[in-house]
Amino acid sequence: MVIADLHLGYEGVLQRKGISIPRKQKLVILEMLKQITDRYSPKTIVVNGDLKHNFSKNLDEEWLEVKEVLKFIDEQTKLIVVKGNHDNFLASILRDMDIELRKSYRVGRFILTHGHMDVKTRGKIVIGHEHPALKLRDEIGAIISLPAFLIGDDIIVLPAFSPLALGVDLSSYPYLSPILNSRRIDNAKVIGIDENEGLLDFGPVSKLKGHNASLILK
Repeated sequence: MVIADLHLGYEGVLQRKGISIPRKQKLVILEMLKQITDRYSPKTIVVNGDLKHNFSKNLDEEWLEVKEVLKFIDEQTKLIVVKGNHDNFLASILRDMDIELRKSYRVGRFILTHGHMDVKTRGKIVIGHEHPALKLRDEIGAIISLPAFLIGDDIIVLPAFSPLALGVDLSSYPYLSPILNSRRIDNAKVIGIDENEGLLDFGPVSKLKGHNASLILK
């Protein structure tokens, strides 16, 4: 199982900026992990970057939240952690837990890397970083963000695992990831994720371009 962009400690970063929101993200992430491990019993879980949120240092809450989430995973199955662009100081937390922080991880023909730096490989790449989403308009005109997978011939982009991460509209260009920007992805499939409906196939990226927030939910 591969997940990315947990951004643990996000509420603490907001609080230091004068923005206070309930600190529920860690509990939601732990519950999602429990549901997934109970259902699928994965042999390995790879955290593919941006386990924590703050760039400049490890906040106190990040030490606690990262250790609690990783301890839960480590007790369930094998754990692999790949470095993301938010993980500048993550190594010191992982060192306390005797966990290696990797630049990338290979599984068969798949290369797992966060996505903030370009890589040269002939294998299929699995990245996070982008927080892909669909911007949808409901019947009264409100716009919602639906997290999504992006699946191309040689790349898979994971949605953010954090419930607080704002999604990046797949109909807009350029993207955050240089890996995406260096590829032609017009034919890549967009698979939205809905809590009630499950996985929803929205077709290729080319179908979305030029239709920003124009898809109607009924």
